[in-house]
Amino acid sequence: MDDEPVNLTIMEELLQDSYELATAKSGEECLQQVAAQKPDLILLDVNMPDLDGLETCRRLKEDRETADLPIIFVSALASHAELMAGYEAGGDDYVTKPFSEDILVKKIDVVLASQRRKQELKQISDDAVQALEESLSATEQLAEVVSFLHQSRAANSVDELVRSVFECLRKMELDGSMLVVEDDGNRIWFSDDIDRPMERQILESLRGQDRVVSFGTRLAFNTDHATLLVRSLPRDDDGVARLRALLAILTESMESRMREMKSDSRLDERREMLAKMLRATRESVARIDAEHQDRKARTHEILATLGDEIERSLLELELPRGRQAALLKIIEHSRRQAESVYENGIGIDADFQAIIDELVQALDEQR
Repeated sequence: MDDEPVNLTIMEELLQDSYELATAKSGEECLQQVAAQKPDLILLDVNMPDLDGLETCRRLKEDRETADLPIIFVSALASHAELMAGYEAGGDDYVTKPFSEDILVKKIDVVLASQRRKQELKQISDDAVQALEESLSATEQLAEVVSFLHQSRAANSVDELVRSVFECLRKMELDGSMLVVEDDGNRIWFSDDIDRPMERQILESLRGQDRVVSFGTRLAFNTDHATLLVRSLPRDDDGVARLRALLAILTESMESRMREMKSDSRLDERREMLAKMLRATRESVARIDAEHQDRKARTHEILATLGDEIERSLLELELPRGRQAALLKIIEHSRRQAESVYENGIGIDADFQAIIDELVQALDEQR
C-alpha cells in the first residue's frame, strides 16, 4: 500500500508474475480492502496522508480478525527510531526505498514462510488442545459412569435407579427418557420431567428391536427390563462412538441392578410367605398343646374318679386283701399308661416347637 503511483507501479512490475496483487493508495482504503478480502501479506508504506502506515498497522493488529496478518513496512526512512516505531506498531520486517528486487522478494518469501510455519504450529497447538479437551472430556464422562456404577448398588427401587441414570446423563450434558418393564405394565420416565407423548410411543416401539438403535442425534439401548433413549448426541463421530461405549456400560450395569432387585423382591416374598407359614404353624402347635393339656387334665380327673369308684366297689365286694391290692395296682398302671400317652404327645409338640424356633431364627438371620 503506497500513496505514490510510481512506487505502486514498480512494485506491481516486480511482483505480479509471482503473486496475486491488490493495491490501495491510502491507509483507509487498505483497511477497507483487508476487511473485504484478507490477504496473505501486506506491503505498507510508512508515510501516507491522513492515516499513515504505522497507524494502519496498529489498527490491523488490534482487530482479532487481522491481528495475525504479516506486514512489511516500506519507507525511505531507515533510522533506528523509524525501525523501532515499525516494530512497535507490529510490523514483521522493514524495506528501505529505493529497494532491490532480490531483497524485496527474499523478504516477502521469508515472511510468508514464517507465517506458514506459525499457522502450522498454531494448527498443531489447536489440534493438541482439542485432543486434550477430548481426552479430559472422555475421562470426565468415564468418571461419571464409574460413579453411577457405585451409586446403582445403593438403589433399592426402580425410581432410585432411574434417578441415578438421569443424574449421570445430566453430568455428561445429555438428557433422555426411559421405559422399564414391570409385572403390572410398562413405566416411563423423562429426565426433565416433561411428558412427551410421541417419545412414549417411540420407547414402546423400540422394545424388541436391536440392542442398540441409532437414529439421527438419538441413541437407544434395549435390555431385558428397560429401554434407555438418549437425545442430543454430539455431531462428531468420535464423540458419539465414545458415548456409545460408555452408555452401553451404564445400561448393562442398570440391567444387572434391576435383576438383583427383582431377585431380592422374590426372595423377600418367599421369606414373608415362609414367615407366615411358621407363624401359623406355631399357633397351631400352641393350640394343640393347649388341647393336650386340657385332655390330660380331664383324663386324669376321669381316671381318678374311676379309681375311687372301683376301690369302693372292691370294698363292697369284700374280696381278699391280696386280690384287692392286685386289682388296684392294675388300675394305677393303666392310669399311668394313659397319662404317658399325653406326655408323649406334648413331647412331640415341644420338639416341633423347637424346630419352628430354629427356622424362625434362620429366617431372621437372612433378613
